[in-house]
Amino acid sequence: MKTKILLAVLASVFFMAACEKEYLTDENDPTPTPKAAEIGEGTIVSNIVHFSSLEGNILDDPATRKVNVYLPKSYFTCPEKHFPVIYFLHGTPAWGDMLLDPLPFEYFFQAAGLQAPVDFPEEGFLAWLNNLIDNEGMKEVIIVMPDARAKYGPSMYVNSSTQGNYEDYIVDELVSYIDQNYRTIAHFNWRAISGHCAGAYGALNAAMKHPKVFRYVGALSPPHFPAPLLQYLTGFIALEDQMWGVEGPLPYDPQAPFKFANNGAYNLSQAWLPNPENPPYYCDLPLDYVDGNWVDNPENLAKWDSQSLMVLAEQYRTELKQLKTVYFDCGTNDDLGMYQSNVMFHEQLEAMHIKHQFETYSNPGTHISNLYERLGMVWTMLSNDFPEYED
Repeated sequence: MKTKILLAVLASVFFMAACEKEYLTDENDPTPTPKAAEIGEGTIVSNIVHFSSLEGNILDDPATRKVNVYLPKSYFTCPEKHFPVIYFLHGTPAWGDMLLDPLPFEYFFQAAGLQAPVDFPEEGFLAWLNNLIDNEGMKEVIIVMPDARAKYGPSMYVNSSTQGNYEDYIVDELVSYIDQNYRTIAHFNWRAISGHCAGAYGALNAAMKHPKVFRYVGALSPPHFPAPLLQYLTGFIALEDQMWGVEGPLPYDPQAPFKFANNGAYNLSQAWLPNPENPPYYCDLPLDYVDGNWVDNPENLAKWDSQSLMVLAEQYRTELKQLKTVYFDCGTNDDLGMYQSNVMFHEQLEAMHIKHQFETYSNPGTHISNLYERLGMVWTMLSNDFPEYED
């Protein structure tokens, strides 16, 4: 009997050593240890990090940002284990807490005149995500949700002489920080990037330019802004100015109403047409305002179009072919006018013989409808696309 008791004790000690070191604190591990109530389920930790890529931007946006990191339950119960990483880039609502809070979606819904609200999970984001892993087939991964809010809206995740070097921030500094401070599998074969709206553009841009950083990409409702759509968007600028009683864009606050057309036009231009010599917004516009109408500026439109996903795909064809997963979708009733452009992007990739998956959705199939349903599917897919890894 004593022998059986001793064996049981030894077995318990071995199990505790192998998979329950979360009760111990490693002074070299910067990962916050969750509260006892959180052990046994995934949790989100927040980091405040300074990024030199964003220093000295003309808009005086902060270089110190919050980065939310989701850690699955095994991160704490099996401290020797390393994990693949999925990055998520936000669009509008433009902040790192985009997926965690439903209120800013309501302001976006109202400001952009969208047809349907977001499908924010009733149980809350964290419980929803844990359920994906526990019951819906998603494999355990680390998910990184950085903040990339610029003065007037979401960054487009490119390097801009006005907004700052957001591409370097994500691709170089953030990835390096996460790999150095968390138990990741620090290799592109276990690193994916995803995003919605502007973040979907950023995800595709980063993946096609940097396949040795990200080898998988999932983009939800990626934006395209051809001239007709620009003219439609800018057509609301004067109306917004009249409604607000003030001209031009206003600093963006995710927790408050905002000027969608003004902010969108100037925010995009600060990313794609930066001009530090052109105050007060330090950018050029792709259209000129002439006699009460917006008309094309051919030179600026050419610069603008050079950063479209379709042009970038041609430019980075070789890099695109290195990606293992290229996924994007769009609603058939996208109320920001993105559907037809994404169909064309899909047809272009087919003609280029780029392996990819394009999905459409409906009922109602608008820009933010079905968002969490789609995101859950994409993260589940990406988590299962990673190859097996043994520590």
